[in-house]
This record gives sequence, structure tokens and C-alpha cells, in this order.
Amino acid sequence: MKKKLWILTITLLLAAALGLSGCGSDDSGKGDAAKGDSVTWKVQCAYPQGDQAYDIHMPMICEAITEATDGYINFEYYAPGALCEAEQAPASVSKGLLDCAISAPNDTATLVPAAYAEQGIPYWWATKENIYECFYDYGLIDYLREEYAKQNIYYGLFNGEGQYMLMTNFPVKSASDLKGKKIRASTSYATMMEQLGASPVTMSGGDIYMGMKLGTIDGYIYTVSELETSSLKEVTSDVMEPAGCAGAPVNFIINMDKWNSLPEDIQKKVNDTMQELCLTTMDAAIDLDEKSIKSAKDYGVEFNTVSDKEMEDFYKAGEAVLEKLTKKYPDAKKGFEIISKWKDESDAQ
Repeated sequence: MKKKLWILTITLLLAAALGLSGCGSDDSGKGDAAKGDSVTWKVQCAYPQGDQAYDIHMPMICEAITEATDGYINFEYYAPGALCEAEQAPASVSKGLLDCAISAPNDTATLVPAAYAEQGIPYWWATKENIYECFYDYGLIDYLREEYAKQNIYYGLFNGEGQYMLMTNFPVKSASDLKGKKIRASTSYATMMEQLGASPVTMSGGDIYMGMKLGTIDGYIYTVSELETSSLKEVTSDVMEPAGCAGAPVNFIINMDKWNSLPEDIQKKVNDTMQELCLTTMDAAIDLDEKSIKSAKDYGVEFNTVSDKEMEDFYKAGEAVLEKLTKKYPDAKKGFEIISKWKDESDAQ
């Protein structure tokens, strides 16, 4: 009798142990997240405190993901340079030195040529809805995820930093006003400046203030909120409207190994949340833009709206940029084709 009781006790203990260990779930870690489990990811922002990417977008993204996953994913914040140089964030995410990062396509493009398409074509994405449609309705995000995955990076979301505008120390009312001017610009916008007869200058955002003050540059293409947050209104006399893009290109990227280690239900929650964040981060940027524009106007900065007729030269230059970049970066061709399809169908509506 004692022997039978002993066997029964052992059997019950084994059954309980197997139940607690999740017997019957997927051993690959792709089952539902067990209650009480959690992970903490190191996230570094490529932009410093004072920039909306660090002050607004990073907390928005991380807090929303933590909430959506019921505390399964948590984050430790790091400023640029804390764990790696800002421009090395994509490579560090790829290697697993960072779990995730808020970065920029122009830094990622050295690893993932498709990132050139991620920035769009100047003067094509006029609204946040344009960006969202292109990414989610036309499949640009799916394409980017495929390409980023080749470098062990999961592309999370495009979180636009507000209007990307041409700001200068002279009025711009037509494309001809740019001839011979030195304009700080990068990637597709640098190519556009060349098309319009300006000389593009490579310069970090933090150097723009002194560049304008010393006359090293005559203007720059940057997020309009920086007129206030970086005090650029002090060295800027004019801003051209409309904006080159409704959302300055910034992204949230994740190490692929970390992403693959997440249970499937957690991955779905994170993806759903990031899709919502694509719009909500841009909403936050728009609010900041409005406040910064008002402050700049009060300070005396002039906002000059280029007429529809004069904008034709900018649009034609955009088409030339598309053709040049497609030839120069063939690995990004599919991305440019997606954007072109969106543009054609959008114009036809």
C-alpha cells in the first residue's frame, strides 16, 4: 500500500512540474508568454536630450510596447554615445550590442541600401496619411522588414519627426533662388539640391547653428521644430513652404535575435502597437511643429509659400532624384517602385 501511495505521489509531483514548465507549448519559445516572464531591452537614441526623438518618441514607443505586452518587454534608455556612437547604432543593433535603437535611415543605409527608399522622395509625402498609406497599404514596411532582416535587424516602425523643411538665411520663392547656395542636406535631399543647382553640404544636426552663424552654410533641410528646440530661429531668417516631407525620417529598429526570441502573441501585440505608433508619433511631432512655428514667427522668421507654378520645378527635380537613386542603389529599387506606385495611384484619385 505504501508503495502505491509513493508511486502516486511521485506521479502527481511530476505532473505538476510539467504543468508549471509549460509542457505541451512550443519549445521554440513561440507559444504564449508565460505570466510573470519579462525581458529588458537596451535602447539607445541617435538623438540627444532636447530632441523630440529622445524626449518624446522614445518614451512614447517604449511605454506603449511595455503596456501592450503587460510588462513583458521593458526598456533601459541610453543617450547617443552611451553604448556606441550614434551613427553606429544600426550596426550595433545588428550585432546585438544594442537590443533596439531609434536611428535614422541615412545611418542604416550603409548596412541596408533599401533605407534610401525609406526616406521617400522630396515633396511627395505631404501628409502623415501619405506616409502611413505607403508603408501599410502599399507594403513598404513589409519590403523594409525583408531587407533589414538580411542584416539581422527587425524594422519596427517609421516614426516621423515632423515636417522636414528647407530653412535659410535668404527667401526661397522659386527653385532658381537656390542656385549657388550651400545647403546642409543628406541622401535624397542632397541629390535634390544638386538637381536645383545648390551645393549640398554634409553636416551633423548639432553643427547647423554654428554653420549658419559663421556662414559655412546658407541653409539646411531639417525638422522645423528645431527652430525652437535647438534655437535655430536665432540664425534663420526664412523657411520655405510646403515641407519636403510631412515626417522627417527616423526609425525604430530591433535586433532580429531578440525579436525572434519573443513569443508569437507578444510579437503580434508589438506589431499592432507599432502600426498605431506610426501615426501617434507623427501626431506628437505635429503638435511640437505648431508650437515651434508660432514661436519662430513671433521671433521674426518669415515663412514663404512657394506658388503651385513654381513648385513644378521642385516636383520635376523629385522625379529626377527618383531616377538617379534607383540607378545608384539598385538594391533599393523595389522600395522606390512601391513609392512610385503609391504616388501614381494617389495622383489619379
